[in-house]
Amino acid sequence: MVINLAGLIAGTATNPFSNGYYQGEAGASLEAASACTGIYGNGAYPGYAGNLLVDKATGASYNAHGVNGRKYVVPALYDPSTSSCSTLV
Repeated sequence: MVINLAGLIAGTATNPFSNGYYQGEAGASLEAASACTGIYGNGAYPGYAGNLLVDKATGASYNAHGVNGRKYVVPALYDPSTSSCSTLV
């Protein structure tokens, strides 16, 4: 739920068309977060989320640090300045 809400907020904040969408033509555009579906780290491709960090204690993958040392997997967002998906790692 947190990832979905963050994606909606990112889509709204990066919206030059005033309709919640960014990438592509105004009639067939994608939201900033949905343009990078399945990309969480560098080197991602369909079926592979990308190069993520691994927690040594649990073996879980992550790409973002939160409060109190918590670790999260956050999706990439479309970066209009580079016309590519931007990841944290």
